[in-house]
Amino acid sequence: MEIKPEIHLRQTQKLVMTPQLQQAIKLLQLSNIELTERIEQELEENPALEIDESDLERGPEVQESGSDTENESSDTVEEEFYDKSEVSEAYEGEYQYDSKDYSHSEVPSAADKKREFIEGTVSREGTLREYLLWQTRLLSISEEEMRVCEILVGYIDVMGYLSVPLEDIIKDNPMSMEGGLSAPEFERALRVIQGLDPPGVGARDISECLVLQLRSKGSYPLAERIVTDFLNEIKLRKLEEISKKLKVPVSKVKEAFSVISSLEPYPGRQFYSGEIKYIIPDVIIEEKEEGFEVESNNAFIPKLRVNSYFENLRRRRSSDKRVKGFVAEKVQRAKNFIYWVEQRESTLVRVTKAILEEQMDFFRNGPKYLKPLVLKDIAGKLDLHESTISRITSSKYVQTPFGVFQLKYFFSNTIPAYGSREYSSTSVKEMIKDIVLDEKSKRQLSDQKIAELLSQRGIMIARRTVAKYRKELNILPSNLRRIL
Repeated sequence: MEIKPEIHLRQTQKLVMTPQLQQAIKLLQLSNIELTERIEQELEENPALEIDESDLERGPEVQESGSDTENESSDTVEEEFYDKSEVSEAYEGEYQYDSKDYSHSEVPSAADKKREFIEGTVSREGTLREYLLWQTRLLSISEEEMRVCEILVGYIDVMGYLSVPLEDIIKDNPMSMEGGLSAPEFERALRVIQGLDPPGVGARDISECLVLQLRSKGSYPLAERIVTDFLNEIKLRKLEEISKKLKVPVSKVKEAFSVISSLEPYPGRQFYSGEIKYIIPDVIIEEKEEGFEVESNNAFIPKLRVNSYFENLRRRRSSDKRVKGFVAEKVQRAKNFIYWVEQRESTLVRVTKAILEEQMDFFRNGPKYLKPLVLKDIAGKLDLHESTISRITSSKYVQTPFGVFQLKYFFSNTIPAYGSREYSSTSVKEMIKDIVLDEKSKRQLSDQKIAELLSQRGIMIARRTVAKYRKELNILPSNLRRIL
């Protein structure tokens, strides 16, 4: 059999993503803040794109009067540059927050922006280390002791514990290697720090932390003995066992337990604020007399237009094909970008309205009434692909009458229940949180007991599922909640 090259014609169907569709998909999943950065980048790269500053000068009333003209212009752009079937394929194929109302109908003036900045400025509270250093400088100690105290304060973590063994600090410190500082000096400096406020700071473990706090309160020898030798037993509330081992009455152990329960296991907690994150909602849901209203929060997104000079160049007859091609490419790219930004906003509002209709009980009554909802439900309602819903809801926040939430928050799985009513995993978590908060001075409830209480409300849930949700809510087990 002779082997030779041959040419064959074969027809195949293949989905090819054009650069325009890829750009549309990327814009779809950007938040408003990310979109603003992307617009700035596009303005730098494309000279045919510019901010429509006349839109800001006219204000909202003039915008409304000129809306017909704008619609005519956008329709012309769509008919001239876009294949509508391609647009359809693109969308069918695929802590602390700022609670201000960022309505797009308001154009902030320079004075308003300045006032917003001043009002939004966060005053930074002092850190634990700054507070400790401030106290040491008020003490009557030598410069050498002050140096050692400053070294040790640098090793105290945000919760108030000395996070590195003292021996390692001595080895790692260059001054001690030179013979200038000795281990006893570090020990004395540590005792100085442990005498500072808040009580318990500078401890190397929880037992030492609790002992330091007891000594700052007065004389409690029995409580000191318990936190030193019977910490695990006190966590499990084995008071009778402690009584037998120490050969003291149970009543005395209960008194000591009461004192221990009032202590703070994390002395630096009051100084810890974590990283402050500011969230500007991408869409706003407001309740008005006629019902709920959904609007995109695009007050900080600049309105774009094609540069008139480039538009005139494109229409002008030019003998230089390179110039004409360059201008035509940049103008079309600018119109593409403007169109996809508008499509993103339109899709975001549509999806949010669909979520509002499905989760009306939430918007009327609060998080406990959140219904089970999956991406497929919204996709079928709007005749879009699930991946489109996933992209448009990722990294997006919505301002509601109950606060600011991620759009993903409104999607949750179904928890089995007796009868016809359904519960979402989010609403069940809210119930667990309320049950734990309602414990107050009562006996702390175990995961099994919480599961039984939920079962009485008609919710079929296993103990291990309660434990899983409790961990996601950062709630301690019942035995640890008893002493903290």
